[in-house]
Amino acid sequence: MPQSISVALRVGLSTGALYPGTSTERVAEIAAGWGVTDLELMLQTPGEHAPAFVRDAVERARDQGVAVRALHAYQQFFPMFTPYSRRTDEAFELFAALIEAAGAAEVPVIVWHGPSRDEVSALDQWGPFLTATSRLAELAHAAGVTIALENVSWCVLATVRDCFAFANRLPELGPPGSLGFTFDPFQALKARANPFMILNAMAGHLVEVHLADVSEEALDAAPHPPRALPGRGDIPWSALLRAIEGAGYRGPMMLETPFNADGDGWRETCAFIDPLIAALAHPTAGAPLPPGVIEGIELFNAGEWYEAHEALEHEWHAERGEDRRLYQGILQIGVGLHHARSGNHRGAVLLLTDGIEKTARFTPAHRGLDIARLVREAQACLDQVITLGPDRLTAFDWSLVPVIALPDAH
Repeated sequence: MPQSISVALRVGLSTGALYPGTSTERVAEIAAGWGVTDLELMLQTPGEHAPAFVRDAVERARDQGVAVRALHAYQQFFPMFTPYSRRTDEAFELFAALIEAAGAAEVPVIVWHGPSRDEVSALDQWGPFLTATSRLAELAHAAGVTIALENVSWCVLATVRDCFAFANRLPELGPPGSLGFTFDPFQALKARANPFMILNAMAGHLVEVHLADVSEEALDAAPHPPRALPGRGDIPWSALLRAIEGAGYRGPMMLETPFNADGDGWRETCAFIDPLIAALAHPTAGAPLPPGVIEGIELFNAGEWYEAHEALEHEWHAERGEDRRLYQGILQIGVGLHHARSGNHRGAVLLLTDGIEKTARFTPAHRGLDIARLVREAQACLDQVITLGPDRLTAFDWSLVPVIALPDAH
């Protein structure tokens, strides 16, 4: 298995960010002037997959003080799942040559999409995919390389279910360290998959991360929305970075979003991401609540319980400590109140009961929040819902709804 290449998260760069204006082999020279130290070579042509090109590009990057951490294979150049055996065999041979080239150049990771969903449309059709993956894993192990399958929206591992299913098969597909995952939050949202659950599936096997943002408006407007720089879309980066770290990843996160060769996109991304990484690396006693929790509580207090659920869910997934139970409890109390307002008596009783049980473990106070008051007022709401029954919920006294006071310094 390749040696660990880092002990900390940091921003790296994919050469694809400067495509098509800058050739792959020239990116390192330009990016070195911006302070880039980690590079992913996104290979764009058949010739760029050739061993001689890989060797020369890696050497040029090293001459600039830039380490090539991964090669990103161009999926369409490797049609390994066709009915024409010669095309399939030649594609496999080309990929095998790329693995050998990566090993010779000491590049530890090859990013691979696997087959498209058109080629493999269901789990029960995974036979050829798993067979090919296992063969490639043996070659990768011999070369000291990890093949990292990416959760691409139009490929085989697009959904949470797919990623969990593949993760469960990893031990039987190849030697330890020969196979892993590349996580792309943009692709997760494009596939309408929960990025936090995708990370959960990849935990312990995550060897590459891509950076790109997207807004809900862009997702709704077009089937193929453009990538945005981190911070310009709707991805909750503070929570997501904690989830990435919680999944066991320590290394560069490759910026894939297209931008000009002036470097402004790189500098903007670093200015946004670096402070979030620093907050992870240097936790302090009495640290403020995460931004998503603050936003969720503010929405809760405004009676926007569905929207509060969305904000708190990100933090619940990202948190690995005991606080995740508190965030989930507040979320459930809010959803219970939402059900009460919607006339769903059974849902209101179940969610309020579960939420109170979880938050009660943190009484009387936690992280500057008056949990005892929240539990007391939420219980009064639950008692009222039970007393009114399914037919009289419209008589609910909404003046009893809890308001969660945030700490003064947040």
